[in-house]
Amino acid sequence: MAANIEEGVALSQDRHHGMVESWLYPANVALAKVVPLSLAYHVSLPIADLFYWLWTSKREGALRNYARMLDCSPDDERVRRLARSSFRNFGKYIVELLHVQGWSRGQFQRVTIRGDEHFDEALRYGKGVIFASAHMGSIEVGSSLVLARGFRITSVMEQLRPKIMMDWIVTCRAKMGVSLLPTAGTGLQLLRALRREEMVALIVDVGYRDNGGVPVNFLGHPTYFPAGPARLARISGAPIVFGVAVRRPGNRFIAYGSPPILSDRTKDAEEDIRDLTQQLVDIFERFVRRYPDQWYVFRDMWPGEE
Repeated sequence: MAANIEEGVALSQDRHHGMVESWLYPANVALAKVVPLSLAYHVSLPIADLFYWLWTSKREGALRNYARMLDCSPDDERVRRLARSSFRNFGKYIVELLHVQGWSRGQFQRVTIRGDEHFDEALRYGKGVIFASAHMGSIEVGSSLVLARGFRITSVMEQLRPKIMMDWIVTCRAKMGVSLLPTAGTGLQLLRALRREEMVALIVDVGYRDNGGVPVNFLGHPTYFPAGPARLARISGAPIVFGVAVRRPGNRFIAYGSPPILSDRTKDAEEDIRDLTQQLVDIFERFVRRYPDQWYVFRDMWPGEE
């Protein structure tokens, strides 16, 4: 009986993945080529507003985080305005997840790149590159630019439901050139990718409860951020480059890359990991302060917020 159930689950998963490969992804690409980005953004706004009101747990999480950031009440009008705008920008991110699949190389002319030279600097160490980013701006545009430079990317992703959504995202990433691994038990595979002088991409703002992290100061308050990027840098010797792509008026984008951050092996290991993580947090904080409503801040980022 158990074997039959497992076989049925496997068949269902294969069917979902086959459906994505056979018609959902090709339909996505075809639609992206004919629907202007501006129109897709326009359609996303009322949908994002609806989710703002219906997705209570995420809305309340955003309100708590922005309230802590601004040192005021979650009922403050500034907080509510930022939270609603964050949902709208998240709607645009979903549009980009669909739309970038149909972009030709010429469409990247809408992107201004600042700090591209830092990737060249990081490559010269010959250890691979750890690309750290966050739930902010346009992850798709940023990833596409990195891939356009010839990098092979290995990243991790938690399981999503429904399964067809997970299959769709995995397929989109694979078509772009990104290999997605589970979040647990994949450290050796990430190290091997770096030893092949490839890129490992990791997200830093996963919420304080979920990351088994190290203590840092973020936006003026103590919390925890994941130790993964710093620990990987310590073990491998690979530099960390933090980057984001943010939206600007006129359906344009600016992509930023930070100077490489390196492990200091003369330090105690845990001290080095804390210092590296704080450096990453400090860079990320500057972008949050500059583009607060492009931060998808739906998970509690500080202890004691629930």
